Amino acid sequence: MPLARISLVGALLVVLAVSTTISGLFIAGGSYETAPIGISDPGPVVVWGSVLLRVITDIAAVVTIGFLLAAAFLDPSGKDGILSPAGRKDVLRAARAAIVWMILALIQTVFLLANVLSISLSDAINPTVISTYATEVPATRALIAIAIMALIIALGAFVTSTTGVSAAWLVFAVLAASLPALAGHGSGFGDHALALTAGVAHVAGAVLWIGGIFVLILHALRKDIPFQRSVERFSPLALTAIILVAFSGLANAYTRLNSPVELFTTGYGQVIVMKMTLIIGLGVIGYFLRKRVIPQLDRMSRSMIFARTALTELIIMVMAMGLGVALAASPYPRAEFELLSFGESLLGYPYPEPPTLERVALGFQLEPLFLIGSLIAASLYAIGYARLRQRGDKWPIMRLVSWMAGIAVVIWCTNSGIALYSQVSVGLHMTQHMTLTMLGPIFLVMGAPATLALRALRPSRTGERGPREWLVWFLHSPISRVLTNPVYVFIVYVIGLYGLYLTPAFGWLMGSHVGHVIMQIHFITAGYLFYWVLIGIDPRPKPLPYWGRIVLLLLALSVHAFFAVIMMMGTTPMAVEWYGIVRPEWVTDPLQDTLYGGQVAWGLGEVPALIVLIAIMVQWARSDDREAVRKDRQADRDGDAELNAYNDRLAEMNRRATPRS
Repeated sequence: MPLARISLVGALLVVLAVSTTISGLFIAGGSYETAPIGISDPGPVVVWGSVLLRVITDIAAVVTIGFLLAAAFLDPSGKDGILSPAGRKDVLRAARAAIVWMILALIQTVFLLANVLSISLSDAINPTVISTYATEVPATRALIAIAIMALIIALGAFVTSTTGVSAAWLVFAVLAASLPALAGHGSGFGDHALALTAGVAHVAGAVLWIGGIFVLILHALRKDIPFQRSVERFSPLALTAIILVAFSGLANAYTRLNSPVELFTTGYGQVIVMKMTLIIGLGVIGYFLRKRVIPQLDRMSRSMIFARTALTELIIMVMAMGLGVALAASPYPRAEFELLSFGESLLGYPYPEPPTLERVALGFQLEPLFLIGSLIAASLYAIGYARLRQRGDKWPIMRLVSWMAGIAVVIWCTNSGIALYSQVSVGLHMTQHMTLTMLGPIFLVMGAPATLALRALRPSRTGERGPREWLVWFLHSPISRVLTNPVYVFIVYVIGLYGLYLTPAFGWLMGSHVGHVIMQIHFITAGYLFYWVLIGIDPRPKPLPYWGRIVLLLLALSVHAFFAVIMMMGTTPMAVEWYGIVRPEWVTDPLQDTLYGGQVAWGLGEVPALIVLIAIMVQWARSDDREAVRKDRQADRDGDAELNAYNDRLAEMNRRATPRS
């Protein structure tokens, strides 16, 4: 297809997205209305412009992500990950699309700032207004971050020549595209954890899905890559994306409606129904492609059928994206309940009752990110274990038990009563932190997930990187060398305590759900890396000697104990900027609560350290036994040549040292 015709199709898709967004805004009640007399009005250009610019900005993000996805996973590449000519062209296209994405994000920032402040566009471009307010509004702050990240992607993509780096830029781009969901109005719900998680999952699934279909259609028309292989690689991702988009869309609907009846009685609900209908239609088309077309793509006629069908799918996707933007810009029907205090409004829910063992241990506080992520991790491990058993291979049952125990600890720390009470009590927060950092990762590391994956995954048959090859690349990449460096691990695991809890960073992170999630991810990651270096079974670039592991453990234990002493000897409560505001009546003495947190940090650090020390000693002893067996076998093969050579060397040294008479 000529380039001019492809450009025309792209322009028509943009027009379709814009028109769908406008229609959705009228139905959902988010269209422009003149402000009442006496209230400032930014005008229709600003209101409509801010929404339509979001549509175009999202399209630029989708195009960028699509080309990066193609370069990293869909285009041909060498076994060592070097990009093919087609992959290199896609990376350069992604760089140019990222520049457009950056420019549109900056323009949208100005329009959105004018809309939020209810000022004219000419006033919004005043440098004083931008410097004063742009970083104070969450939505404009997210757009500025997107512009910066898009610029980094563009500069990096211009010099990228491997699939590994392309994959890194892809992850970075998906993260950038997800930022508006974190700054959206879902953060104000009582179900803000579900709203934010569903919002990010929805965006991530949609951009990967739409971007992948877009680049496949482009390559199908250009006929410049082995098409069947690329489609087969994209098919599992597309299936995952449509499931993610569908379920996250339902979760978003739940957080924005008072009841299912409003799906049909409100304009907002009707737009949701329209969007879900389009997604169901996409699922039907995807099933047709997967069952009827993809298995026969080696025939040219089938390739053209795929291109036409996928173009229909892309049109429906663009319409669904436009409706999604309309929903994001429209008022939702759900009525937010009033809470009794300012602290409860910050939490998003009423203060919990005084803690008891039953409430803390057996209570429930939904955190969908960690719950769903943990269940997926447990399922993948179980699938790998079952595959080995079906193949007749052995895998230690205690590793399976250890992994599941670690998953259980993570779920308990993030979804039980301790997660609820850690928000309002320093002592219970430290209980959650110590368990999440020092106990759960021990079990996870001993489960050896990477080793299981290496044995369960099949090697690639095409000479290119498959899932197993990507895992091998990561385990031996510079990233792993940095992550398993003892100095880095020590800084992240222990010194991070001081930087987090003895600075305003802790209170700042606790002040938002996103910050709290980031902090919990840090706890799990830091603990996993630390114990991977100390007792990990999975391969790593440069294992630390056993005596070095003991030294690192004892050093970390001493520095950790000193931190606990600092907490117990403190004269002021910790993180008063958060816990001083979010304070139930049963927290009668904040300083005593901080003291309790220090005692928890001291006491809970001893048991995991003892477990790890025993594990290191056992591994060291087994390593010596294996080395002794290896030397015995070597001696049997060569007649103990090494020992004989050593004895001959000693005899020669003795002969030289003996004076001649």
